[in-house]
Amino acid sequence: MKKHLALLLGVLIPAVSLIPVSQRPAPLKVVTSIFPLREFAKEIAGDRAEVSLLLPPGAGVHTWQPRASDILRLSAADLFIQVGAGLEPWIHGLLKSISSPKLRVLAVADSIPLEEHQDEEAGKKESDPHVWLDFGLDMVIADLIAAELTEIDPSSTLFFQAGAARLKERLRKLDASYSQGLGRCASKALVVGGHAAFGYLAKRYGLEQLSLSGLSPDAEALPSRLMSAIVWGKEHKVRAVFTEANVSSQMAMVLAKELQAEVLTLHPGGNLSKKEWESGRSFFDLMEENLVNLKRGLACE
Repeated sequence: MKKHLALLLGVLIPAVSLIPVSQRPAPLKVVTSIFPLREFAKEIAGDRAEVSLLLPPGAGVHTWQPRASDILRLSAADLFIQVGAGLEPWIHGLLKSISSPKLRVLAVADSIPLEEHQDEEAGKKESDPHVWLDFGLDMVIADLIAAELTEIDPSSTLFFQAGAARLKERLRKLDASYSQGLGRCASKALVVGGHAAFGYLAKRYGLEQLSLSGLSPDAEALPSRLMSAIVWGKEHKVRAVFTEANVSSQMAMVLAKELQAEVLTLHPGGNLSKKEWESGRSFFDLMEENLVNLKRGLACE
């Protein structure tokens, strides 16, 4: 199968490249709400699109507020790609302020079965929007993006399909690394000293996520939740407490001290810090580093 895929790409990519540059339409303008969607769109669209990220480095996707320049940039775009499912609470107001007849909007969560998370503080279930942390769902997202780009630029259909195939092959390899790396671990307890961002990852690889707060990074960790985590962590002989990259959590440190556990970092991947952006970090870089820390914290063979 992989040989056939490689042969197919070897035929498709040169073929679409034979079209004279002067006859190709101008690159599409694509804007994404979060970093992983930018990475995926760039891989798929290549030089057929200018892909930009709406969020500036260091901004939180839940709390960021668009500026006038962002409205102008989106008004000039051909395609806006968002997650949806409540991840970007500012999106409704932003799109209402734009009256561009050519702008297409793709909310990837609309085409994905979402996991439900029990919000203990609110006493209700919420849809988990962190779909990009399931690499199988990322392959679905790749096809969604390629299909949307094809609707806008049908002449580049083969090019976009080839780009999506390349991306999906990289995701398959990443998924295989996680499956192998997390297949034999002393612990399956994924204790997160922050918000519940890793539910999809945990489910895909047979882990059990316990977080100190809910789906939103702005949700406060309740003292009762901390006490429950201490009891649960001792029962499960937790070896590590995972904190989110670029986020400090006093309660996570308290939990780690109570459990005599190591503190390790996991990156949710939704956005980069300014330093990470300037150093050219990729989504795959972040996920590979997450795997290293997961294997260490869960004592995997």
